[in-house]
Amino acid sequence: MKLAAIVGTNASHSYNRQLLQYMQRHFADLAQIEVLEINQLPLFQKSLPRDQQSAVWSFKQAIKTADGVIFSSPEYDHSIPAALKSAIEWLSYHCELLDNKPTMIVGASYGPQGSARAQEHLRQILASPDLNAAVLSGNEFLLGNVATVFNEQGELTDKAAVAELEKYFTNFVSFTKLLNQRSPQAALTAIKQPLISEAFVQFPTGKLSLQQIQQIFSTMPFEVDFIDATDHFSWFSDKAERVHVRSVNSLGETVQECHPPLAVPAVEKIISSFKSGEKNLVERCLTLQGHKILIRYYAIRDVNGHYLGTMEFTGNVDHLYELFKNGSFAADVTTGASKKAADSTDSTDAATGASQLDTAASAQPTTPTAPAAPDTTTGASQHQE
Repeated sequence: MKLAAIVGTNASHSYNRQLLQYMQRHFADLAQIEVLEINQLPLFQKSLPRDQQSAVWSFKQAIKTADGVIFSSPEYDHSIPAALKSAIEWLSYHCELLDNKPTMIVGASYGPQGSARAQEHLRQILASPDLNAAVLSGNEFLLGNVATVFNEQGELTDKAAVAELEKYFTNFVSFTKLLNQRSPQAALTAIKQPLISEAFVQFPTGKLSLQQIQQIFSTMPFEVDFIDATDHFSWFSDKAERVHVRSVNSLGETVQECHPPLAVPAVEKIISSFKSGEKNLVERCLTLQGHKILIRYYAIRDVNGHYLGTMEFTGNVDHLYELFKNGSFAADVTTGASKKAADSTDSTDAATGASQLDTAASAQPTTPTAPAAPDTTTGASQHQE
């Protein structure tokens, strides 16, 4: 189970951050908890330029792909910090990221009440129509007197508080499993096969069952994504260890919603060139996390040439690159072309006579380097926590 834990303050020192980090370690066997910071998020505003929203997009993606969310908030003036309110507004604007998402609220404070009033206010906010989070009720973890309950290693030393937290977190794990089992999208992901596995599709070149089609896409060395003719993300191959990790929660989103803000102009340009008929293929080569990655975009058209959508092939080509370096492509066994010919500077394919320069895609879009996320002031009171 994957959970996103939001530090509800932009303060540099926070016992609420320390509480989430403790939960991350203490419950490692029950769930993978990713602690999310909000101190790099810009102040919410509808008109914020796209090139300034990289941190917002990454924050949203982490929430989208999580099975559940944990909020840990201090209490400022009987409420939550302004920085947290701004972050929540990003999660509700033009998206339904928290809709029916299992949510747990915890809090820590210097006083004995453990952010009780802030937690109550946060529950009211999360119940609003634009958020509609599935907040676990009756499990309010209020950690008071925080200056005395953590040791130097960041471990919670109050045994009664630990026991209470373990009880509430176990309840939350069960609550999250229950809600995700009821999700139609989660059910489709879990069975890993089409709903009608006995059905067949008749192609001009033969027929395949739906189960065979599913497994072919899962086995092929490249991952495949499809954007339909209306520019909505409609399908992706269910392949393990994808280069581009996808979520069923992204299905139905527009290309603007499911791509990082800085990549959107390049993607829009590719799709526009496909729709106009200017191009049918665009490819990119890049190094990602030390691996050589090949991405090819294809325009999908019907037999009459009408645009049906864009297909994206992505794959790790380290193996092919090593084969080439080791001379495995030294000779063309069908034509008898020598290695010398293959290494000639005109890059000509000996079997077809076609120059690689002629067949390469004419447009090679580049992904701009994302600027460092600005450290903006959100208006939250910087009380020490």
